[in-house]
Amino acid sequence: MRCTRIISRFVCFPVFCLIVANTALAKGGPKLEPGASRIRQLVEELRTQLGIPNAIRVTVVGENQYAFSVQPLDKAKKEFLICIDSVFLRELDDEELRAAIAHELGHVWVFTHHPYLHTESLANQIALRAVSQESLTKVYQKLARHHRLLSADLDPF
Repeated sequence: MRCTRIISRFVCFPVFCLIVANTALAKGGPKLEPGASRIRQLVEELRTQLGIPNAIRVTVVGENQYAFSVQPLDKAKKEFLICIDSVFLRELDDEELRAAIAHELGHVWVFTHHPYLHTESLANQIALRAVSQESLTKVYQKLARHHRLLSADLDPF
């Protein structure tokens, strides 16, 4: 009798998983995070506009102390990863999102052209080839407010 229970558990659980998976697929399968396709589209547009041939991956994370950041994924710097803080992302409109991505791609451009001159200012200069100064200013204003709010959450007084 005990053997039958063990066997039925091993058989029933996989069958249950298949039923759940098939139900999810019938309903359209897993959904992309809202806005993910728009982010991907902006990255591709800006990558082309700024003349960046490198592969760019994007991930939205629960928390990124910088709000937006970029890093090479390999020593040859052929592929990069942009990490976006999900809370900060929700604060940005389309123009600001474009400016923030352009800034991060500015870092990619610097990484691949002048790795010894890596500055925020230079990343902004590259970004200005694709977005306006006003849009970058809006992002920096929201970034300052975002960091003040985070600091206030951490302050025990």
